[in-house]
Amino acid sequence: MLFEPAAHRSETVRLDGERLARLPGVRGQIERMEADLAAGRNCVWLMPDEFVADGIAEELHRTVLSRWPEHVHLPEPATTAETHPLVPETGWPGAVAGDVPVLDDFEDGFDIGWDGSPAPSATFSAPSGGPSELMTRLAKELSTVPEAVVDQLTAPDGHWHPVIGVRAWTEPDPRQAPGGRVTERGHGIARLIRALGAAIKESGLAPDRRPRVLVTGRLRDFPSWFPDELELELGTTGVHWWWGTIGRLDSATLLAGLGEERGGPRSTGAGGAVLRARVLRAVREEVVSELCGPDISLAVRLFACWDGSDRTLDDSLRACLSVQRKEPPSDLPTVSSGAGIQHKPPSTLRKAWARGVLQTWEGRARLHPVVWHTDGGAGRPDRLSVLVSQAQARVLMPWVEETRRRLAEMALSHAKRPPRELVELYVRRKLPDHATRPERTFVSAEAGDLQRACLQGHIGLPQEERLLLSSLVKVRNVLSHRGVLRDTELADLCDKLAAADLRWTAEG
Repeated sequence: MLFEPAAHRSETVRLDGERLARLPGVRGQIERMEADLAAGRNCVWLMPDEFVADGIAEELHRTVLSRWPEHVHLPEPATTAETHPLVPETGWPGAVAGDVPVLDDFEDGFDIGWDGSPAPSATFSAPSGGPSELMTRLAKELSTVPEAVVDQLTAPDGHWHPVIGVRAWTEPDPRQAPGGRVTERGHGIARLIRALGAAIKESGLAPDRRPRVLVTGRLRDFPSWFPDELELELGTTGVHWWWGTIGRLDSATLLAGLGEERGGPRSTGAGGAVLRARVLRAVREEVVSELCGPDISLAVRLFACWDGSDRTLDDSLRACLSVQRKEPPSDLPTVSSGAGIQHKPPSTLRKAWARGVLQTWEGRARLHPVVWHTDGGAGRPDRLSVLVSQAQARVLMPWVEETRRRLAEMALSHAKRPPRELVELYVRRKLPDHATRPERTFVSAEAGDLQRACLQGHIGLPQEERLLLSSLVKVRNVLSHRGVLRDTELADLCDKLAAADLRWTAEG
């Protein structure tokens, strides 16, 4: 048995915002946002839909906002129905109570950046009869009237320069306007940012005296054009996508911490048991990280339920995916090779990104396992094997290389031929100075070269070292061809490495 059975381990650790914020990649993104806010720029933080459902978006939003002593946490509306009833109570037919008709050519004084070009089909317009519902709530927090909010926040002699936190997913859904017209979701947020921007420009406030807006939300919480349009105004607003935020270092950091919390894999025996457990633990963590990629919520879940055996991996991953309840999209567009190096998902992939089935991982766009690890998923066994092989190679090859070099150095003292002859007979990749420094070239010989020399009787390594060398050759061959080491092969390698470490330590 490689690891303690999953049923005997503790329950899955919840992946909360506080834990996430400590990871290197997330911490880096938060620091970039803090730099924007410190420079007087607004921040829009775009997250996949599931982050709102899981409560992670709320926790991360509060984490960033709480770092500013001067901040306003805008409360959510009581209910959408109370705020924007779709059925009018009074007034003209089709009107919302308290509104006046929307004029198609109405100009609210805040340019939206289209410069006279045809506007999108869902226009950036709003009833002109009064302040937005968002502005009304903000006024209440500031103990003023809605009409005075912008002036109060941008007053040249003002002494309070808060960060205004807005959770876009709590904002009301679109409301019906006269003529069947619907205001886009997030319209109030867009208007607030525009209003503050115009007032700041007019008053000439220095960056350290400006009010700023921190908006966190999903892509669907904003007008479709809004994020890209804001990026054209780098001096006023920074748009931060949860795209490439999580990397391999984040996953390794998280899983290593969980491994310590759970005590790591159980091993028996003395002496080499510590090294054996260390290698097995590293392999298990790397396999989980490689399979789950940027979805560390899935990584936490798989880490908890998988016992480390190749026989149970497929079923464990399937069980974890079923808990997430993600549905593989039927209309996933082609993912280009260069998509992962961009700072945001391409427009054609944003629907898949929002649904959590596409992310970028170490500079490459990557599909979520739910897309390919299904009963009908094309190439599921192959994809699973390739990823497991990559993970095993990343952990084991440094151990293999270090041990190979130690055996090559040992072989020189057990050689039955001069080093120059051994190099000519067995070393296929010779160094430039192999004629003058044959020992240096021989130490660089591959494990297969050393094994051939032993089989031909030209090197007389002890039996334990020959068995270790044979295991190295097998492991290197399997992993170099993207094969997977099975439980018995992995356990055999770890046992031999541990035994060799004890021998070599005793020998000094």
